[in-house]
Amino acid sequence: MSMYSYRMSPGFGPLPASHRLRLDNTHPALRSAWHPVCRSEEVPEDGVISVQLLGEPWAVARIGGTLTAFVDRCPHRYSPLSAGTVVDGSLRCAYHGYRFNACGTCVEIPAIGPDATIPQRASAAAASGVTERFGLVWIAPEPALTDLIEVPEWDDPAFTVVALPTLEWNAGAAQMTDNFLDLAHFPYLHSSTFGDPNTTTVADYEIERRGLGFTTEYRNTTRAIGDPGSIDAPIVDARFDTFVYSAPFTIRLRIEYPAENVVLTILFFHQPVDAVTTRLYCFDLRNDINDGRTTVEDARAFQLAVAAEDRHMVERLADKSIPLDTTREVHTRADRITLEMRRIMADFVDLSERDREAP
Repeated sequence: MSMYSYRMSPGFGPLPASHRLRLDNTHPALRSAWHPVCRSEEVPEDGVISVQLLGEPWAVARIGGTLTAFVDRCPHRYSPLSAGTVVDGSLRCAYHGYRFNACGTCVEIPAIGPDATIPQRASAAAASGVTERFGLVWIAPEPALTDLIEVPEWDDPAFTVVALPTLEWNAGAAQMTDNFLDLAHFPYLHSSTFGDPNTTTVADYEIERRGLGFTTEYRNTTRAIGDPGSIDAPIVDARFDTFVYSAPFTIRLRIEYPAENVVLTILFFHQPVDAVTTRLYCFDLRNDINDGRTTVEDARAFQLAVAAEDRHMVERLADKSIPLDTTREVHTRADRITLEMRRIMADFVDLSERDREAP
């Protein structure tokens, strides 16, 4: 079943062929989305740091308690604003002392004196949106086509949040999203952790699409959840996976092990740093830590072992993008979930271009 609720804009013209062919980490359409850029604790109060997003440097600052983000370039001589300091409720450029408030408006140019008129063009280029959620700072360079995903388990006291260390991969965010949604690689790539080498057929499943995302429920067999190297762990008869995907690069995977009364929700958030680099912010939310059945340390070690298996393969893919033309690759019925992801990403690109070209 497909359900659509897109925000449409008039004035759509043909996309450049290069935009239609492939989606990589610097595709201009990705400016119309929320992206994580760092952890909240990395931005000090009344401080500023430099981050990279979509191949572009940004300055993220807390100014008088307000979180803000600017293109990391002073409009005067293009010096990095992240080299500046927060002074008296404004960000001061380290080169010539230009000062900017939290909206990016230039409020002082010391060299021309306090009574001079400040040029309008002296303002810093601010992101369309900046927010904090899931312990991360998020930037939307332009108005976002999708909202941040809902995670009911995040505020549920029955679940413990286990943050993995930030992982930087030599891979594209679209490639990594494709891998984390893929159902057919479990018995091969994850044979040393949770995959069942004897269950290689992907059973039928349904996809419910909603706007620029979808939900998929899938039942499979797998090894019981355990520690890294659980090659001898028993096979459980049923594991219920619920994938929630939101364009372009967000996944919430809820895994239920009924026989063990274990629920594990995994969050995959991707930061497209540059053309060949993506940072992964991954969180486990588990209901078996508070009662002592496992520990934060064991949960983190297991998830890192799984991620290492994925990384070993994904980083070996030479092309750091995915084709938006679905005829470029071979697809079977086992690939319906990742094929739908490609269709949604293509729609995302189209919608971004429509909004960009609208009068």
